[in-house]
Amino acid sequence: MTVVVTGASGLIGRALVPLLADRDEVRACVRDPRCSNPLQALGAKVTLGRLEDADALSEVCGGVFTMFHLVGGLQQPDDHEVFHANHGSVMVALQAAKMAGVKRFVLVSAAGADIGSPNVYLRAKGFAEEAVVNSGLEFAVVRSSHAYGLGGLWFASVVQGAASDPPFVPGTGRQELAPIFADDLARVLLAIDDTTELTSGIYGLEGPDVLSADGLAAALRGDGRVPEHAEGAAARERLTGSLEVPVTPAAADLFERPSRVPVTPDNPDASTAFGVERTPLVEGIRRTLERAALAGSG
Repeated sequence: MTVVVTGASGLIGRALVPLLADRDEVRACVRDPRCSNPLQALGAKVTLGRLEDADALSEVCGGVFTMFHLVGGLQQPDDHEVFHANHGSVMVALQAAKMAGVKRFVLVSAAGADIGSPNVYLRAKGFAEEAVVNSGLEFAVVRSSHAYGLGGLWFASVVQGAASDPPFVPGTGRQELAPIFADDLARVLLAIDDTTELTSGIYGLEGPDVLSADGLAAALRGDGRVPEHAEGAAARERLTGSLEVPVTPAAADLFERPSRVPVTPDNPDASTAFGVERTPLVEGIRRTLERAALAGSG
């Protein structure tokens, strides 16, 4: 089969593309030409700059069975762009998918997605989910807890905060987290593509280990040093300083929140539904650190 992956150069895309390329033709849509060679090395055919234009994107989607929409995230210049990246991009992608006759649409969403959320990122994800559900396409929405691996703003903030002296955790530090290894999320997406008779719906996915934000920082540090905490504008300032990139109010607020995905009859567990075993947190972090070391030595 032929599949399209939008936002293929991100944390999840880099984990998903090589899995798909083992048995599908993969068309990867990205904005930055610097991403072309790494994605081609993973086995994808790369197209540039077609993510804002439904007509142009539909040309890429000819003969495609599944579209994986991974565009979005928190690394945007301001909250207005956060909303556009996580909702507007979905509207364009859905229009292109319909024009091209794409059969299946897969969206990665976020824990806490809700059209009534005061957080603009979670509100955008809520509207995006609603659009996918009402699109008329066969679909799967995977509502995920924070994903970790090489890259990604949330995990970068956790690592930088844990490594600081003194360590820093946004929020109270008591917020519950169940991080999911990016490779596991990618394997769920692959299994969705492999499913012949897909039951369209919203699925939940979180990691197998639950701990507090302070507990995650302690696990990364390997000691019991108590982190400093900040909320609101103060947390945003600390995050911006440690990451050396602008952090929007939406991102800072999200990092202060719990990241759990409750399983309900309406939102079944994706790992169970699609037969994917989740990686324990310690093992996932070990693999991530090994990859970081290899990237650094390269």
